[in-house]
Amino acid sequence: MKDEQKLKILMVLHMPWDRNLGGSRVQLELADEFQKMGHEVEKFDYCDAFPQAASSPLQTLTRPSFSTKAKTFVQANAHRFDIIDAHQGNLPFSKQELGIKGLLVARSVGLYAFYEEFAKLEKTKWPPKTKKTLLGNWLRSWLSRRDTPDCFRSLQKSDLINVPNHDEQAYVRDVLGMGDKCFVFPFGLSLLRQQALAQALGPATVRLANKQVVFIGTWGSRKGARDWAEIMMRTKAEVPGVRFLFLGTAFSPEAVLADLNLPAYDWIEIVPRFEGEELPKLLSKATVGAFPSYIEGFGFAVLEKLACGLPTVAYNVPGPREMLRHFDNDFMIVPGDVEQFSNQIVKLLTMDEVSYSQISKRCIEVAQIFSWSRIAKETLDVYAKFLDVQK
Repeated sequence: MKDEQKLKILMVLHMPWDRNLGGSRVQLELADEFQKMGHEVEKFDYCDAFPQAASSPLQTLTRPSFSTKAKTFVQANAHRFDIIDAHQGNLPFSKQELGIKGLLVARSVGLYAFYEEFAKLEKTKWPPKTKKTLLGNWLRSWLSRRDTPDCFRSLQKSDLINVPNHDEQAYVRDVLGMGDKCFVFPFGLSLLRQQALAQALGPATVRLANKQVVFIGTWGSRKGARDWAEIMMRTKAEVPGVRFLFLGTAFSPEAVLADLNLPAYDWIEIVPRFEGEELPKLLSKATVGAFPSYIEGFGFAVLEKLACGLPTVAYNVPGPREMLRHFDNDFMIVPGDVEQFSNQIVKLLTMDEVSYSQISKRCIEVAQIFSWSRIAKETLDVYAKFLDVQK
């Protein structure tokens, strides 16, 4: 395919086209880069499929599946696109059935099989305490079981599988036997986003004096909610002046504190929601990032903290290790080892100014590896090769 050829690309995703949502942010920001390169991008998302959608459990159970809606749209519009880039499970149909002549991509922003494994761990490690939680877990489990076959079929029927980390690529290759069409494309940041975060970096003396540990993410077991109380208390015992900032929990401070079984201390700040452009300012005085998530596709929360010069401790799981492998293994902790996790936070909080400045600079350098402009170009290079083979 010649470089000057302009492509028409359709992004398909079973969630709203919203930059504040990690799953949709990937395709949205890639679309920005593709358009800068002169290509045309359209999308078919959850809101297009269900413009009048309500969020009651009954309607969730009874409405048509997103894949049914996506199938109808693609069948009517496939002739207009060279590439259809769809989330896993969104198009579990053959190209012939969909009427696709171009390239069909199945995209993972977190492989379904890995999330199923965590669901099993969650059930045994943290059994639900209330009937409401039990019912909610059952509903999520039922929906997951319903969607799992679609996820596998979408990978099977696609021309190419796009995954965000090497652990997922190994699974697709070794377990599913589809390694010949599976490629790793990590998530990234735009140049403007990297610059905004890096410029928010305050002096090391201020950050070290502030002793603030920051977490970004929705509050829940998968992202470490069950581990945080012990992490906080262990850290507080070693560094009495430590403060904790929880950003984007999606739950009120009262709900998060109740879940932690802690009162409203002045050293705990909880911000349920924020706009993306507010993040640099919110991180400007933080000292250390912490991300005890048990499973991720990649982990924007880790990448953005690194881009802000924040040394970040995370569990050694798929996603975060794509970034943290560039540092000493001290940044990656065995999942669930809250003692070692806390020890590493303490170590970073009590660093001398020179050492902290050096590691902070290294954080920014590592974040710069993950550039959307480069990732977008490499993605389209691979897509174009597969597209050329089909012609």
